Amino acid sequence: MAEQDDLAASVADGIITPEQADAIRHKRAANDEPFKLVGNFGDVFLCIGLLFVYWAQGAFMLIADVPVLWVHAGFGILFWLIAEFFVFSTRRKFPAVVAIALFALSVHKIAALYFGGISFTNMALAYFTGIETGIRAIEHLAVITGALFLALLRFRQPIIVLGLGLCATLLAFAMAQLYMAQAPARMVLAACGITFLLLGFLLDMKDKARTGIWHEWALWLFVLGSPLTVHPIFLGLIGEQLTATQTGSFTEFIKLDLEGLIWAVTALAAGFSLLGLLLDRRSLVASTLLYLSAILTYATFRSGLGLSTAAAVVPLTIGILVILLGVGWDHARAALLRIVPFRRAFRPPHFDR
Repeated sequence: MAEQDDLAASVADGIITPEQADAIRHKRAANDEPFKLVGNFGDVFLCIGLLFVYWAQGAFMLIADVPVLWVHAGFGILFWLIAEFFVFSTRRKFPAVVAIALFALSVHKIAALYFGGISFTNMALAYFTGIETGIRAIEHLAVITGALFLALLRFRQPIIVLGLGLCATLLAFAMAQLYMAQAPARMVLAACGITFLLLGFLLDMKDKARTGIWHEWALWLFVLGSPLTVHPIFLGLIGEQLTATQTGSFTEFIKLDLEGLIWAVTALAAGFSLLGLLLDRRSLVASTLLYLSAILTYATFRSGLGLSTAAAVVPLTIGILVILLGVGWDHARAALLRIVPFRRAFRPPHFDR
């Protein structure tokens, strides 16, 4: 942040001591989930240039009198060197992340030359298209995961965890789809999500004030782990209900009386929301909103108000509640922590710092 840069400059100039700078950082520490990705429009401007360079890669394959492999490898090296410049020389985070992403895409193009082409959509949904495509997706995902892992080791940018974790999860899921039944394979996603959440929690415990770098690593782990944990659980619950009622279409599904499912989804959403408050991570709450909105729309429809009315009233109500929770997040956390017996295990409320 700019304030952090000012403090570092003040320490370097001898205006304040490092101890005084640390005290100021703790004083400024907000109760939100702070991170900085885009510094100014100059970062966006550089990213536009990077995208044009990547766009030129396709044209070079047509005009360059060299093997296609050399073109992709050359552009991959170019993006790596650009990332080196942005990370270690100019310290521009957003252009560096974009350069790393374009490096990974160039590596993906190299993999396509050896394993055959496959789109990212088919990689994510490989199990729908057969064993051969599934194996090809595993090969591609393994290459991209390896490229991002190398970038993480070199550049240490927290947001790389988001892409690396997603590719690694898709890789594990694609392998599970080949050798496991559908339900256990879906649990692979939940297992990966829970692992990311636990790692994020451990990092949060290292820096409860969130004034250091650990909080940003934890932030992206929670952003990735929350939906990976929530979606398999909710989708599995709804899928089991569909199987139990032998209902094959959504039209038939909404006509059923599923009071138990309504309470189960609502209870799970409330549980994840309370956990999000305890951990001071909004991503856990956000991941449940789609399912909570859908099940409450169904419940309102079943009450006799009609589907159109339910589809209008429920999102409006949830949206207002989310805004109120966002505004009063600090007070809600403080009230919750006052009644839990193990409050010291969590980040203290803003009012205690």
